[in-house]
Amino acid sequence: MIEQLVPGWARGAEAFRDPPGAAPHPAELRFLPPGAVDRRRREFATGRACARSALAALGAPASGPLPRDARGAPVWPAGTLGSITHCAGYRAAVAARAADGVALGIDAERSRPLSERAAASIATEWELSQLRFLQAASGCDLPWATLLFSAKEAVYKAWHPHARRPLSFRDAEVRMDPRDEAGGVLTVRPTRLALPELGGSYRFAAGLLVTVVHRGLTRPVPSAPPRTPSGPRALRSPAPERAAAR
Repeated sequence: MIEQLVPGWARGAEAFRDPPGAAPHPAELRFLPPGAVDRRRREFATGRACARSALAALGAPASGPLPRDARGAPVWPAGTLGSITHCAGYRAAVAARAADGVALGIDAERSRPLSERAAASIATEWELSQLRFLQAASGCDLPWATLLFSAKEAVYKAWHPHARRPLSFRDAEVRMDPRDEAGGVLTVRPTRLALPELGGSYRFAAGLLVTVVHRGLTRPVPSAPPRTPSGPRALRSPAPERAAAR
């Protein structure tokens, strides 16, 4: 899935299972919670193995540990940035060369429905209107609220190097434009902070949702007022094109 989502200036790697004997780099062990169960250790190790594979594909240093910062995000080798995700049956990472304003984030979720209460806790009023439209008009089984949650998780990973304070779910507004039953494109704008606008895409297959968001340019944009709700462009004017990014 990852090759359909990562922009040309980035690299990605994924795994659908933990290899036998998967173990963290010795210098990463202290970043695991005390008493972490074997499953947690293996998913941690495989996620970071994916990160090192993505870094190697960039031609960047890839053999060392990936520690964590004070907020729990991976610390990437100098001159690079990236993002790691894992959920049941899937681990992945994306990496890119760092530059002013460049942003990159990934998230994966099992495609289980999100409750109405949970959806209301993460969505703006415009996004709730969008969810109702997609649920009524899309004609596919994709759990749209779960996709919105996944996109926002990817967004906050991408924004992490740019933000100077913790982010809330309503700091971002995500437009989801399906292009076919298996995927579509994402457009993200900040609602309150001067953070980079993001593009991206998502894929949906075999009970798995993967989202990638990114920005390859350098200029942060000011926050903007909420938009008037409207139906996604792809549903008003269907276009059978394949998503090209995340």
